[in-house]
Parts: sequence; structure tokens; C-alpha cells
Amino acid sequence: MQRFFLATIILIYLVIATLYTINTPKWQTPDEPAHFNYIRHIAETGTLPVLQRGDYDQDYLEKIKAAKFPATLSIDAIRYEAYQPPLYYLAATPVYLIARGAGLDAIVIALRLFSVALGGIVLIVANKIVCEIFSGDHLLALATVGAIATVPQHIAVSASISNDLAAEVVLALILLLAIKRVNGTLRDSRFAILGGIAFGAALLTKTTAYVPGAVVLIGAEIAHQRITHPSTPLRSAQDALRSTFYVLLQLFVIAAIIASPMFIRNALTYGITDPLGITRHDSVVIGQPTTAEMIARFGLTKIVSDFFVVTFKSFWAQFGWMGVLVHERIYLALTALTVIAILGHILHAAKILRQRDLLSPAQWWSVGLLSAMIGVAVADYVLYNFKFLQFQGRYLFPALVPIALFLVIGLRELIPHVFRRVVFAMLYVALVALDVVCLFWFIVPQLKA
Repeated sequence: MQRFFLATIILIYLVIATLYTINTPKWQTPDEPAHFNYIRHIAETGTLPVLQRGDYDQDYLEKIKAAKFPATLSIDAIRYEAYQPPLYYLAATPVYLIARGAGLDAIVIALRLFSVALGGIVLIVANKIVCEIFSGDHLLALATVGAIATVPQHIAVSASISNDLAAEVVLALILLLAIKRVNGTLRDSRFAILGGIAFGAALLTKTTAYVPGAVVLIGAEIAHQRITHPSTPLRSAQDALRSTFYVLLQLFVIAAIIASPMFIRNALTYGITDPLGITRHDSVVIGQPTTAEMIARFGLTKIVSDFFVVTFKSFWAQFGWMGVLVHERIYLALTALTVIAILGHILHAAKILRQRDLLSPAQWWSVGLLSAMIGVAVADYVLYNFKFLQFQGRYLFPALVPIALFLVIGLRELIPHVFRRVVFAMLYVALVALDVVCLFWFIVPQLKA
């Protein structure tokens, strides 16, 4: 039955995401024109694009957004994502070429559906992650997958042309490999090879995957050594450290070899000191609001308040280019649900800290890796907002798997055992209904040209 319910959740996700794909007007998701132009450049020229001055025009971007992207205004000059790592765009290029003969609208829908498919992979891997940590707890796994599959904002992102879902897939695979390593089901060479391939893919996919991917892999190897090879008179701490270093060295060398063509190309293109193109990006996006400018204009209190409010709303449901809000009563209900889940998780954490034997050593380490992934995602989001003002909750989606798992654990803690299946089923149905409401009551009417 667990497989049946999992398949049902994934199928419903695919249906709803396809509805978002078809009904969301062209270019009405953040940065979609820029991502599209990256793919189109590869498909039409056979080369990677180069980010240069003129690829970002703040005034024109605001003008075309305000006009709701009419056909009379071209998106050709919106190319500011050209510095991004190329793996997602290379993978999406065949989709573009297959759909090219059917026209622009068909290409956009096909590329969006490619992202939807990546979202389906995230759900499958998320289920495996939870089952790997909490073997036999099928309700927890299904509830976690159901939560990921029904966050309205996440569905909107997965139904857009973007490298976000590709990064989520890679990070989910890295997390799964890490958990397997903690559990001792991956031997040294296999972990080094598979981890190296996965992290190499992360390097080629999105810079926001770099730190969380590395932290999780390093943490997993340390955990494996601590669990399976504790220090004894026959095995010193130095031996364990040497073994950890050797495995991780192999892993990161493999990843570096995989990603080296990109770094070499970028160094030759943007300069030896800018192998990621980030310095070039910062010099091109002139006019993008900086945090310092906004603090000077509105004051620190206002900016800090907006950080929390807008981050929360845009994590759950703030669509288009951040201009489509839902009813305040919906945000109030989502706030109540989130607060209850967080309180429940705090109670659960207090319980397992008092009774540490409720979790095995491998589970403790796995929970630590999940927590680290959330911490890194939050830190990366906060640090980015020290430079540019980008209050967008979707930037936390690289850690959506552990976030969803922890929220579900929190809710479960507060629900009597006999009612858990019914309550989680009702919450799932309510979120599915919310997804439909967000699309047809808010997104379509407000973004319609």
C-alpha cells in the first residue's frame, strides 16, 4: 500500500504542476526569460553564453514586468543568468530542440514540463531518504513527500523554466548517499565514486548547491568513521582521521575533475580570479536593489520586518515576480500550521534529548546532517541578502526535504497516534485544494495579460 500511496501523491503532483505549467502566463515566474535565453543560446549556436554588460537592464525589466510581458516587448535582452553553471541548460537543450518546430509556446511548456519531471524525481528521492533514516515508518515518509508535493510556491517553481529543481535533485541525491554512508551501506570506494559524481554534478548545476553538498558529504564520512570505527587501542583517532581524509580526497578530486572544464572555461572567459562568473554578474546587474540602499531608504526596522514576513509568504505562496499575493486568511492559516509544527518539533527534540536511546547513533548523525543542510541554506540566504535585497523564500528550497521532514515530525508529535493517518490525509487534501485555489483564484486572474 505504501507504494500505491506514494505513486498517488506523485501522480497528483504531476497533474497539479502540469496545470500550473499550462495556465501560468509565459515569463511570469522569476527569472524565467533569462533561463530560457540561456537554453535558446545553446540550442541555436551550439555554444555557452557569455555574461556581458547590457544583459541586465533594471528599467526595462521593470517596464516589461509591469506590462505583463506583452508580445510587443522582446525578452531577447534579458540574459543575466548567462553566468550560471551549464548542466541544467545542457540537459534542457534537447527538450528545446524537440519542441522547436511547434513554436514558442510549445517550447516554453515543454521546458516547464522538464522541470516538473525533475520535481517528481525529488519526491522519489525524498521518500527514499526518510525510509533510509526511519526504516519502516511509512506514514512519516508519505507525509513528508506529501508536504513537499503540495507547497504552492514549490509547485510554481517546479512548473517554471529554472535550474532550481535541478539543484534540488542533485542535493537530494547527495543527501541520500550521505545517509546511506552513515548507515554503513556504502563502502569506501563506492561512496567516493558516487559522492564525487553527485558533487561534480552539483558544481555544474548551481552555486547554491556547493556548500550544503560539501557539508553533508563531509559530515557523512565523519559520522561513518565515528560509528563503524570507534577509536580503540588498535585503531587510534589518527587512523580514523587518515581514513576520512583519504575517502574525502578521492571524492572531491573526482568532483573537481568532472567540473574542471567549466572552471577552466570561466577562468578564460571572466578571468582567473572569477572562475564562477560571480564578479562579472555583480558588475552587470547594475540597478538591482542592494540591502544597504534599502536600509538607507526605509530604515533597518522595516527591512528586518520585511525579511521575515516576505520570506514566510514567498516560501508558501507569493507568485509571479513576487507580485501575486493570496488572501491574508490563507497566510494566517499557513502561519498557524507552521507555528504548531515548529512547537511540536521543539517538544520532540526535547523528548529525544532526554531519552537519547530513542534514536540510534546513525539516526542521530542523520538528523544532524539534515539540520546542517537547513542551517547552511538559511545562512546562505541571509548572507546573500547582506548584498542584494532578495527576500524570496524559494531560496530555502534546496533544504526543502529536511524542512518538510522536521515540520511533519513536529505535527506528528502533537497528534494522538490513533488519529495521525486521518489528520495527515486531511492536511494533504487541504493543501492540494490550496494549490488549485492559488492557481485559479490568484495566479491566473492577476497575471492575465
